[in-house]
Amino acid sequence: MPCLIDTNVLIHALSGNAQASVLSRIDNAIANQARYSVVTRMELLGWNGHTADSRRETEVLLAQLMEIPLTPTIVALVIDIRSTITIKLPDAIIAASALVENLPLMTCNTGDFKRIAGLVVIDPFVA
Repeated sequence: MPCLIDTNVLIHALSGNAQASVLSRIDNAIANQARYSVVTRMELLGWNGHTADSRRETEVLLAQLMEIPLTPTIVALVIDIRSTITIKLPDAIIAASALVENLPLMTCNTGDFKRIAGLVVIDPFVA
């Protein structure tokens, strides 16, 4: 089943320090046509600590996934979400992207998203 992968999950995948079971869940998600929000591309590639190699590795990983762009429908849902609960703008965009695309969200920060009605959250650290 496809899902939307949050930035923090891809950071774990790129770190090389994640447990084999977590990497397996991430690899399975990628193999099952996982997607990511445009916000994730901005967060990952906008990191100022990249080396040429780490940037290239990040670009290769993102190329394996489909990006969900910021659309008027997603923007409207972000506004609805942020008008009812306190949540960071990037997280609201990621959550709205998952909801609009009818995808569960794979994230390590389940607490950031638990108050969003209708959002199914998957923690890659939990079997």
